[in-house]
Amino acid sequence: MKKILICLSVIPLFFAVSCKQGSSTAETKSTDTITSIEFENKNYAFGQIVKGQVVEHSYIFKNTGNIDLIIEEVDPSCGCTTPEWTKEPVKPGETGKIIVKFDTQHQSLGNKTKQVAVYSNTSPSRNLLQFTAQVVGE
Repeated sequence: MKKILICLSVIPLFFAVSCKQGSSTAETKSTDTITSIEFENKNYAFGQIVKGQVVEHSYIFKNTGNIDLIIEEVDPSCGCTTPEWTKEPVKPGETGKIIVKFDTQHQSLGNKTKQVAVYSNTSPSRNLLQFTAQVVGE
């Protein structure tokens, strides 16, 4: 009976040690796939825009890390904003761009602030871009 109890008390210890080692390896691997990104400017002001216009701005970024930068997703805060971005990996030291198109057709008049979340293999993995505009009547 003592042998069974000893075996049962050792098994959880074995699993705890093996799980701990596995998570350490995963942490090491994730830092090997992280790079860094630098935007020329994360904020842009369109100024006055006549309602119904579609305007666009290009956010330029640079891979300031040591491995390829991959933009995984670009997620605007509003359906009035459409993003396009560099889909191929950006080599260290090279630049890419995110083009944001803002459609004012269904916007009310007044000041607008919109954000675009950029998800990539960077730390932090989410970067926010922002633009402002004042939608005016004709």
